[in-house]
Amino acid sequence: MTPSKSLIPQVSGAKIRSLSFMLVSSIALVACASTKPAQPVVPETVAPVAAANAEAAPTVAPTAPAASSGVASAPLAPAAPAPDAGQSDAMNAGENLSPFASIAEAGERVFFETDRFDLTDEARSILTRQAAWIRANPGKRVLIAGNCDERGTREYNLALGARRASAARDFLTSLGISPDRIETVSYGKERPIDDRPNPEGWAVNRNAHTMLLD
Repeated sequence: MTPSKSLIPQVSGAKIRSLSFMLVSSIALVACASTKPAQPVVPETVAPVAAANAEAAPTVAPTAPAASSGVASAPLAPAAPAPDAGQSDAMNAGENLSPFASIAEAGERVFFETDRFDLTDEARSILTRQAAWIRANPGKRVLIAGNCDERGTREYNLALGARRASAARDFLTSLGISPDRIETVSYGKERPIDDRPNPEGWAVNRNAHTMLLD
């Protein structure tokens, strides 16, 4: 039996639709295959610097607050220059200079009247020279020995000699000499420097003798 001509267009239309569907499906598959899946976001594994040290200072300094326009700062005073050590030593040396090479040259003995321990004007002048020498030699210490003439008892002269030594010491300390640098002793009539048994010899033995200790 010969097919009807009316079926030929129908068969051809079905094939065309089938081919079109396959073509569309192929295009869709190719499009899907060419599309790459999105990469998942990976969290950062390195901790910030501040996290490793809880007391780490911030890397950006905070902004200082704006100064109030109503407050005026006073101008800074210029710094006072530091004193020069050499100049200071020279000034001190100038104040402590003594024209005497030794305390003996300044005058090592002051003399007293009979039964007296008060200082005469001449004794004060000698002690003033002693003080200048002692001040110029800060590493030195002195001993003041009180002496008497041969008259009177031993006990009386020991007490009088102690008063004479103390009078000389007190005058030196009044001139600024530290008491720690002065020692006193009384020899009474035990150490005369003049053996003459007369007023001239006795006058010499009534003294306070300043001598170097160290």
